[in-house]
Amino acid sequence: MDKIFDFIKNILKDLGPIIFRNVLSFTNIIIYAVVIILLVFHQTQAGFFFALAISTAVLIGIVQEVRALLALEKLQLLTALHYVRLNSNGTQESVLTDNIQKNDRIKLALGDQIPCDGILLSAHGLEVNTALLTGESNSFAKSSGEKVLAGGIVTAGVGVLRVETPVADSRISQMTKNIKKYSTNYSPIQRSINTVIRYTGYLLMLVLIFVIARGSIVDQGIVSIVKNVGALASMLVPQGLILATTILFAYGAVSLLRKHVLLQEINATEKLGRIKNLCIDKTGTLTENILVVENMFVPTGIIKKEAEEQTIAYLRASDDSSETIRAVKKFIGGDYAASKAQSIPFSSLRKYGAVLAKKGAEDEVILVGGPDIFLPHCSEEEQKWLKELLETHARDGKRLLCVARKKGRVLPTDLIQAKLSLVAVFVFFNNLRPGIKDVVSFFQDRGTVIRVISGDNPATVHAVTVLAGIKNADAIITGLEIEEWSEDDFDKKTSDYTIFARINPEQKEKIITGFKKSGFTAMVGDGVNDALAIKKSDLGIAMFDGAPATRRLAAVVLINNSFSALPEGVKRAENIIRNIEILSSLFFNQVILGFFIFVILSIFGYIFPLTPLNITLMDYFTIGLPSVLIFYWAIRPAAELRISVAKSFLRRVLPFALFSAVFQALALGVIFFMSPKYLKIAESNTLVVLAYIVLAFLFLIFTPSVYQGFTSRTQKMMLSGFAVFEIVTLWAVFQIPLATKFFDITHLSGVNTAPIAILFVLCAIAQYLVAKRFSRLENIANQSRLLKT
Repeated sequence: MDKIFDFIKNILKDLGPIIFRNVLSFTNIIIYAVVIILLVFHQTQAGFFFALAISTAVLIGIVQEVRALLALEKLQLLTALHYVRLNSNGTQESVLTDNIQKNDRIKLALGDQIPCDGILLSAHGLEVNTALLTGESNSFAKSSGEKVLAGGIVTAGVGVLRVETPVADSRISQMTKNIKKYSTNYSPIQRSINTVIRYTGYLLMLVLIFVIARGSIVDQGIVSIVKNVGALASMLVPQGLILATTILFAYGAVSLLRKHVLLQEINATEKLGRIKNLCIDKTGTLTENILVVENMFVPTGIIKKEAEEQTIAYLRASDDSSETIRAVKKFIGGDYAASKAQSIPFSSLRKYGAVLAKKGAEDEVILVGGPDIFLPHCSEEEQKWLKELLETHARDGKRLLCVARKKGRVLPTDLIQAKLSLVAVFVFFNNLRPGIKDVVSFFQDRGTVIRVISGDNPATVHAVTVLAGIKNADAIITGLEIEEWSEDDFDKKTSDYTIFARINPEQKEKIITGFKKSGFTAMVGDGVNDALAIKKSDLGIAMFDGAPATRRLAAVVLINNSFSALPEGVKRAENIIRNIEILSSLFFNQVILGFFIFVILSIFGYIFPLTPLNITLMDYFTIGLPSVLIFYWAIRPAAELRISVAKSFLRRVLPFALFSAVFQALALGVIFFMSPKYLKIAESNTLVVLAYIVLAFLFLIFTPSVYQGFTSRTQKMMLSGFAVFEIVTLWAVFQIPLATKFFDITHLSGVNTAPIAILFVLCAIAQYLVAKRFSRLENIANQSRLLKT
């Protein structure tokens, strides 16, 4: 019941902003004003229908956004963070973040994101990264009695938190309370459309000022001016485009969920299709997340039993719950009851953990970490032995973990000048995930550059990278070498490498930042060490079984924990992007055409020859009905499409719409001047209405070839059927007296159709030539991309 109540509360909280931005948009305010003026001046029919049309559009927008929000909230429940609450009677229970209350005791473990501000009642080797709050990349040790803030990520150790403030009152909530939760992280298409609407809004204001000023000077009449204002307001701003893209994005999110790809942002549908740089972790992404110990080796002078005992001593005191340690426990067997020995937890930054243990009457420190971390601190004989193990197993993609010891009772916070003795070396293996080679091939065939960023040994990462089929696998660099880089080096040098090995989380973040300078960058990971990089990337992708903090920060969650689920998502995204381009070109073409014809007629002293109801009729045939067809193409792709990431959305869509609008406007101008006199002076020129619809259909016929590089046979058949449907529907409208009166359609007489028909043929030829030119450019771009790949 609590979950249902929280669910409803979240919906109601977001309902206000949804209604506000749909009802009180810049364009809608202008249209509402026009409706009021029409009603005041007794233009009841026009005012009522115009109000009905805009209200319907607003209602549809609200309904679609609420549906998308409902879908998003349901999906969020799947990835909601759960925490363990310690009850006063000694029991434990799992609770959602929103159900945590003041004075609750919450267990913290590796990978957890701290849910609330509070005081640590206990801390065993606890380290917290507060980058999401402060921007500081380093992790810091925390001890009992210290205050910690919500939003920090546990990067090492365990602890118990006593909650001081509920989630809503935490510092991070206060920092973000004025930020919209829903659809604030706009995709490239959304940003482009918002830009177009903003500037067309400015243009509309100038046009309206001109219309009102001219009407006042020539004594046009207030009702006629108001109708002109209403018509131009409807034509010059592509208000329905936002709704159309939202619907397609929402469809993409719902359809991808069936493919086990969860989008935590609706517009991630588009982002999947924009990937140019794909950065992936090795373990858990390229390979399966299940580690298995293949063997344990001990150096000369150490017996196997002693090595196992010292390893067990570390396991008892470390509280390390990583997959690596679980594999070691399973291999050795034995008793792992916790001890109270002092310890330093293993962390991604330090790359080793340590515990204080007894050896007879003496104290010694037992350390566990990677071989390349311990290698410089061992004796020459042990170095030679360890190097041979590394060369033997790393080339097969296997991982090594070392157990070492040093004398003394001081736990080392670094290994500078430390002298270590090896105790044991464990050899692990992970199998490649099923189908990973096909996935790598899929992305590389599309021109996506794949990089592997891992904290593992370079030779191991290289071997797995080669097995997976990733290109340029010999371009390797390590975290130690990257430490010498300046900030500029991350921008200039990152693109030179494919494998980044022995990388710490802070370096991952900087590497991702460097890649973003060269193109849209996605990061795939599952561990807490991937969290910062996932947040920094253009598109964060996480495994469902990964660290909670990482999963929460990602825009995409792979529910079945398989990287192989991505290709289907990318294909779906590319198809949706292509069809949004086609749909957007219709909107932009109509806006530009409307503006051009307004300018042409204004130069010759004529008023705009269309009423708001004329525009409504035209919109049905030029935008509304074609949108249904394009939505169908998005849902049922006629062919496999590949988008071009080389150009921005507007650079791809606007040129064809603009070039087409030039000769379309000239043709409409000619048709207007060929009209009988009674149509030239009429507020509603039915001949222009019909010509506008015909030219829009000619534009639609050739649009798929421009943005796809071709028009499939299925699309050609559907366009032919659609032409018949539009002709029959338009004829029916003209035969119904109520419809003709409703849409301000005047009876046509004295029209010479022969020259108009010839003009349409010339327009069709011109449209074909322009489309062929742009289609050829698209095909050249596709061929060039394939050659580069």
